[in-house]
Amino acid sequence: MDTSSIHSSQTDNVAPASRVHDLLRPEVLQAFDRTFFEREGYWVWEGILTDAGRKRWTESLQKLQQMNDEIVMNTDWAAIDFAGRGLQPPLPEQITPKFLATCCGGSEQMRFMPRGLNQYMREHGLFGPGPTLVTRGYESQGVMPEHFSIGYDDFIRDVATAHPQMMELFTKLFGDRFILDHCNMLNRTPGSIGRRWHAHQYRQGQYEVEDPIGTGHALTTEFLQRQCIRTLCYPEGATIEEGGELGVIPGAHLYRIPYKWNTERPDDDAAMKAGWLKGKIHAFTGKPLEMVRFSLPPGSMVSFPHHMPHHVGHRKPGTPTRWGLLIAYRTPDPDASPAKWTNGIPAHWVERAAAEGRLSSAARRVLEADNPLD
Repeated sequence: MDTSSIHSSQTDNVAPASRVHDLLRPEVLQAFDRTFFEREGYWVWEGILTDAGRKRWTESLQKLQQMNDEIVMNTDWAAIDFAGRGLQPPLPEQITPKFLATCCGGSEQMRFMPRGLNQYMREHGLFGPGPTLVTRGYESQGVMPEHFSIGYDDFIRDVATAHPQMMELFTKLFGDRFILDHCNMLNRTPGSIGRRWHAHQYRQGQYEVEDPIGTGHALTTEFLQRQCIRTLCYPEGATIEEGGELGVIPGAHLYRIPYKWNTERPDDDAAMKAGWLKGKIHAFTGKPLEMVRFSLPPGSMVSFPHHMPHHVGHRKPGTPTRWGLLIAYRTPDPDASPAKWTNGIPAHWVERAAAEGRLSSAARRVLEADNPLD
């Protein structure tokens, strides 16, 4: 007997205690314009979080960052058997308390982690026997909270996989079926350098129509069916004045080039204008493509296709941390091999969560594979 289905039906009868029922402002949710989204390649959900939703979202991101920092600082990285797991150990000078402290406070700062460790954590989990991740007052999920936020926080798990208003938002973006690709924290500390212009591929990139640089010949007015859409959530806002703001290129998604998704990403604005952007036009208007940066008030979100070039500005010194969460969903791939769960989440975690009755039917629906096994 599959007891996980029984647990699931029991979970469906009770809303999680962490849920903020009035999470989103209905008038902002209903204002979504599908035609604009497909044509320009983005949609701003300005001020969509209610006051209660914004407060709870910020608290969760702050708690998760604290958890991540504690694991970084408290784990005895030198004692972990990396070689036995087929991994290179971290450099000794990068696991001193002084260096590890520079890896805390915000996202994409864990420079001590050796190549392949994050992927190993996702595929297998960094568990015992032997020394492993050290936590204080909560259970290790075998991965870092930054890279798998839904595994460590009930509120984030609910909004990313089950909350009715969030599922309505994702339905507007995708239609009836969508599956979770990944969910990461993106917190930017004061002085953070941000990210240069880049993009990402759908799945492993096997369906992209040009190479990571692209000739620019693949311009189309069709919003292609194989899509991964990023929704960035900023409970305390993200403004040009403070830095850490998001930049996109409206219409660039119609070239279907996941710009520099597997190469170095050195391009600032000047390099983009002189290089990739030169001669490229909007498929609908015929006008030259232009960069756009958003100044977003607290409680805002932005959704845009994964393969559109995007950029994150430098966070200015003396400003508060810019709290952010990325929820990336995608359309199912009809050609994917049958499987039980999406490869966007650690299988070791979802198997435990299902067995323990922590997944509602709504959550199971978005965590299942492209072509679920019977």
